[in-house]
Amino acid sequence: MSLEITRALEALAVAACETAYPEEGCGLLIGPVPPDLAAPERAVVVDEVRPLANGWDASAKTNRYAIDPRELARVEAALAPAGRGVVGFFHSHPDAPAWPSPFDLALAWPCVSYWILRVDQGRLSDSRSWRRSDDGRSFVEEAIHLEG
Repeated sequence: MSLEITRALEALAVAACETAYPEEGCGLLIGPVPPDLAAPERAVVVDEVRPLANGWDASAKTNRYAIDPRELARVEAALAPAGRGVVGFFHSHPDAPAWPSPFDLALAWPCVSYWILRVDQGRLSDSRSWRRSDDGRSFVEEAIHLEG
């Protein structure tokens, strides 16, 4: 299991998360949708990073994020004819480890990557990628391969 992304796309996600600090930044990881989405050793290939506004209530944006489901549906509908789709999500953990929280697990989808970027005092300090386990009770860390 791995997340494959270019350094340029990484920089875009990092910039979005650093700009959002001290709130959580978030967005979509977009790429080709493989025929067997659930293949256990499948690499998630990202060819677009799309930062989005954190739609969570202002009182909890420092430790929660939400992506507008209508925006997500519009993106998916536009990408589907080309065999592309949302292959993951990214979000930041301001001044907190890049480990999924119980909240992250409760909302996690199967078969997609969750890239968490730790932002300390407005600067990236760590990032890790995760996929929900098959039984939905935990996350499994996946390698991040940076290209270019």
